[in-house]
Amino acid sequence: MEKYRVEYIPVKNLSVIWVQAQRPYNEKWAREIAESFDPDKFDPLVVTQPNGEGIYHIIEGQHRRHALEMYASKFSGKSENELAPCRVVDEADPARAAEIWLGINAGRKKIQPITEFMVAVIANREPEVAINRILTRVGYRVSSRKSFGAIAAVSALKLIHNRYGGLTLEKTLRTLQSLWSEDPQAVLSTLLRGFSIFVHEFGDHVNLRRLKQQVGERFTPFKFEMAAKAHKQTTLERIDETISELLIREYNRGLKEESKIQHKKSKL
Repeated sequence: MEKYRVEYIPVKNLSVIWVQAQRPYNEKWAREIAESFDPDKFDPLVVTQPNGEGIYHIIEGQHRRHALEMYASKFSGKSENELAPCRVVDEADPARAAEIWLGINAGRKKIQPITEFMVAVIANREPEVAINRILTRVGYRVSSRKSFGAIAAVSALKLIHNRYGGLTLEKTLRTLQSLWSEDPQAVLSTLLRGFSIFVHEFGDHVNLRRLKQQVGERFTPFKFEMAAKAHKQTTLERIDETISELLIREYNRGLKEESKIQHKKSKL
């Protein structure tokens, strides 16, 4: 159990020092709290010990802190000196601060998967740390921005890592990167999951140059996914399975029978 004490601390001394150790600040949310502010219902903030400049890192409650400041500014104009009740935890480590935040918010307001993933990395949780290392090695990062090198599909990343392991995840990312290096849609959830099935089964037997010619040069990620969805209408397969089967079909197109890749059961 964490050791703590309750103190009243000026809001000017309360800040999110380790921004990746919790969810991003949402001013609209803070204003909503301020508009319905009730001092008798104000839960204490959870903060760490102060740093060398007297600033306490807010583990939990940054929106309440800003709401209190807005409320005080509206009625007294002296918001910076307003005191906020705080539970001061005897911790001064970003990893532990992130872990506490994850624990406090479990079962509360839904945490966005990207935020939860990034905080889990700061908290040194597995498998997020292992996945993040793989992403860095391949040249990707977790982000909600639709730009080259950004991946938002953290649930798919965790599923692949848990189901097939880190090696298949890395091979999947490198395969998609080699096919569509500058298209952010290449690493959307459905393609990640579908390619992982294909890579896990055939990764050691596929000529990457041929795969690029047959798939990367003939389809965009969007068109390939649409082709798989159209084919899915005639099957009972999941979309990720359909993507894997479409990869097999396109890779084998024009090859002699003995050179085609096939499921192991088909070779018996």
